[in-house]
Amino acid sequence: MRIKNIDMENFKPLVCVPIVDESVDKSLQTARALVDDEVKVIEWRLDYLKELSSPVLLDKALKEMSAICSSSILIATIRTDREGGKVPFDEGKMKSYLSLIAKSKACDFVDVEYFTYENPRDVVSALKRLEQNVICSHHDFEETPQDDTILSLLEEMDCSECDAVKMAVMPNNTTDVTRFMDISNAFATHTNKLVITMSMGKLGRASRLSADVTGSCVTFGSYLKASAPGQIDYKQLKEIIA
Repeated sequence: MRIKNIDMENFKPLVCVPIVDESVDKSLQTARALVDDEVKVIEWRLDYLKELSSPVLLDKALKEMSAICSSSILIATIRTDREGGKVPFDEGKMKSYLSLIAKSKACDFVDVEYFTYENPRDVVSALKRLEQNVICSHHDFEETPQDDTILSLLEEMDCSECDAVKMAVMPNNTTDVTRFMDISNAFATHTNKLVITMSMGKLGRASRLSADVTGSCVTFGSYLKASAPGQIDYKQLKEIIA
């Protein structure tokens, strides 16, 4: 997949930097700094925003952000408290937010927490009808599930109409990290979707540095403040994987 002349399948992971500011103005300021530094992928964590509850303000903000990120891939994410985010999960509200994002035509991808919905395939299909690229995601902040469970979760997301499959897990030992990396690589070799995977926390940092051998097209680095445990400063990350 090629977006904004950026190849997402070039066997070298792109560094994605999440914006986790609490106001739209600060978020736009951060985006300008990241674009000036030639960051190729930016994730806007909308769940951090105080203005999230206003559809009018959100639509305006998305279009402003889109203009700033004209040369960078923009991912819109509203992470709920079920998966480590800042807002409580409400299916009706989340569907409204996702629809608003898709209709704004502002973002290259929208993130969908797949297993939080009663009928997740329908959620993805609705977004695809609005011509929105979709990342189906699942985050486990407690553990790294058993191998067959990991593969089952990845394959279930893969069976939807999504464009990318994302999974992040928490390791409790180094074996968790290596086996998750192995499963990620195996899954990536037989899917035609983009794959984004990582182990979190200090133990999982190796997975962030070795995304090219796990089949992950994106690895996440932090700017001033991390959005998930174990994120490395994006400038350091860029230097390491260059």
